[in-house]
Amino acid sequence: MEYDLVLEGRAVTPLGFRDLQIGVSDGRIARMKRQGLRGARRISARSCVIFPGFIDTHVHLRSPGWENKEDYATGTAAAAHGGVTTVFDMPNNPSPATVPRVLEAKARLAAAQALIDVKFLGGVGRSLADVARIRRMVVGYKIYLAETTGNLLVPPERLRSSLAAVGRTGMPASVHCEDQSTLDRMKRVLAGEDRPDLHADLRPPRAEVESVKTVLEARGNTKTNVCHVSTAGALRLVSQHRKSGGVACEVALHHLFFSRKQMFASELLRMNPPLRGEDDRKAMVRGLRTGAIDFLVTDHAPHTLEEKRERAACGVPGLDNYSNLVSWLVTGHRFGLETIAAVCSGNPASFFGLQDRGAISVGRRADFTVLDLKSPERASSESVRSKCGWTPYEGFEFPGRARWTIFGGESVLDDFELSV
Repeated sequence: MEYDLVLEGRAVTPLGFRDLQIGVSDGRIARMKRQGLRGARRISARSCVIFPGFIDTHVHLRSPGWENKEDYATGTAAAAHGGVTTVFDMPNNPSPATVPRVLEAKARLAAAQALIDVKFLGGVGRSLADVARIRRMVVGYKIYLAETTGNLLVPPERLRSSLAAVGRTGMPASVHCEDQSTLDRMKRVLAGEDRPDLHADLRPPRAEVESVKTVLEARGNTKTNVCHVSTAGALRLVSQHRKSGGVACEVALHHLFFSRKQMFASELLRMNPPLRGEDDRKAMVRGLRTGAIDFLVTDHAPHTLEEKRERAACGVPGLDNYSNLVSWLVTGHRFGLETIAAVCSGNPASFFGLQDRGAISVGRRADFTVLDLKSPERASSESVRSKCGWTPYEGFEFPGRARWTIFGGESVLDDFELSV
């Protein structure tokens, strides 16, 4: 039998790290064998590591409404460049994704423009009846407990009912955990101060810790993902609640790589939650390694440089550099390849119910991230595919990068080059 594609190399599979040929037909993994498979096309990746396609559960692709910063074409090109085959688009657009017509518009745009798979998180707004109405259009829901881009703030008195509404759908809630009352108080206390790291004090660690505690106590039986955890205290709370089941958390690339001190060197490193001290940063790396953190995400927030410099917009892009940071974890921090496969693919697929992906096994989607750990890359704004045109990792040299990003059996990144 001749397959559409035969991908050969060292692959991270549920049975371990194996030398394999992977036969692909009709966008699915049809057969796996040590040798002897024939294909209409063959990719030899024997100097690389083949992972199940990376899944980023937290990105902001800005369409519709803010296409000057990003759209589905440029955002998914950045994702493919970074080795990501599935992204979850957040709901905080100018017209929040809380009702069917908005999600239908997003889905049409993504279908016409995207290079990879785009899934959607629905917003939880004022009308909880809308939560059930959009159930079949989303893979989960997003709840915001602090002011951020857009207008989807859920006040404390509506948290329990909002979580319950999501729980009735049987789908997960991803929650931005910062206590708004603490943020308001710090704004008053620190009024008039001006220093590069002030943003970190305006949104202190206790704002995250208190919010995570409140959410975990209020969630009932709702599956809950704590977004972009950044403090050791919040991570301890999540770990304490794991035994009850249905609790997960994610960490963003920037909270692993940067600490608060770097805010003195770059005016661009403002995000919510903010960068933390070195002890918290190390705790995030340790938690990702040990399984205390479930997902590795970008929280890709493509503001323009003008917005960052003149309006102090919060958030940084990251999709272009996803595989760079993975190579840094493997080479610089000795992360096991099975751990990377879990946090970048298997865990998010399982938690969000994407049973057709997340592992290299027969019958799954032929989504692969082929990581070359022997091709260093210096991050540069000139090489990013995101429309915003910059990277917070400018000038840093990483030990490796994605060489092939294969989506449904088709190479969208082919030997380091985007195929479109």
